[in-house]
Amino acid sequence: MSFWSRIANVFRSERVNCDIEEEFASHIDEAISQGRDPAEARRALGNALRQREKSHDLRVIPWLDSVRADVIFGWRQLKRNRVTSAAAVLSLALAIGACTTAFRLIDALLWRPLPVAHPERLYVLSRKGMGFDNKPGEWDSWAYPDFQLMRTAAKGKAELIAISYADRADVTYKTDQEMEKAMVQHVFGWMFPSFEIQPAAGRLFTESDDRTPEAAPYAVISYDYWNRRFGRDPGVVGHTFHYGDGVYQIIGVSEKKFTGTEPGIVVDIFIPTMMHRSVTRQDSTWFRTLAVAEPGAAIEPLREMLAAVNHAFD
Repeated sequence: MSFWSRIANVFRSERVNCDIEEEFASHIDEAISQGRDPAEARRALGNALRQREKSHDLRVIPWLDSVRADVIFGWRQLKRNRVTSAAAVLSLALAIGACTTAFRLIDALLWRPLPVAHPERLYVLSRKGMGFDNKPGEWDSWAYPDFQLMRTAAKGKAELIAISYADRADVTYKTDQEMEKAMVQHVFGWMFPSFEIQPAAGRLFTESDDRTPEAAPYAVISYDYWNRRFGRDPGVVGHTFHYGDGVYQIIGVSEKKFTGTEPGIVVDIFIPTMMHRSVTRQDSTWFRTLAVAEPGAAIEPLREMLAAVNHAFD
């Protein structure tokens, strides 16, 4: 019997069993017609149940038939206890949904690299020391004057990028004068070129936009925010909004894949670091420092050099 016929027989079990019964009956009738005793003819065929099982296994694929039987039995049990079954199915669905959500969150937070060029060469700078409670600790926040010294020292080995922590802040657009919330992040002007992020509209920051304190009241908005807040209106470039004590002009939109450097947080508005009120203070640590190592650069000597610069600054 062909393989496909055995698969087909799995789903017509009653017909197969009838054929087996008819075959056994024909053998017994043939033996009786030859003059044998009916009881003796049945004994000659052996154990009837075992013979039927062997014949059945030859006509079907046993493991597939077992799966089919289990599915039918399970379905009957579900129909018999509908309330309990519904509760079990609902609980299972919620558990699967929770597990899927948790996996996506862990994937975004821990496993998936940032959507930037060469993420394998991207590092976060941190430092160890004694805290205000006289206990040892590790921090990743820096003062801007210290950052400038480290960036100068790292020239040719790595590009250092200052990026503040994303902050949910109040912004107001002149078009409606209604205050609204947006995730705002101060970023070093060289961030977009270093990450090779392209503009979806307008232009992005360059280093010239981030040289003098309070000299460049510009803003770049994320593609997600552009879509949500402005319906991807290309005329958004040139619009102004109030943030803090200043008025900022939108000069561009970042490309779709880039939503910021903090996994799990979608930044709405990017502002140059030089527009931060604490940019010149030596006693204010308000941003993280990322390092994009040059190809082939040795990380350990770079780390030791930056540690020495930071120690001299302290």
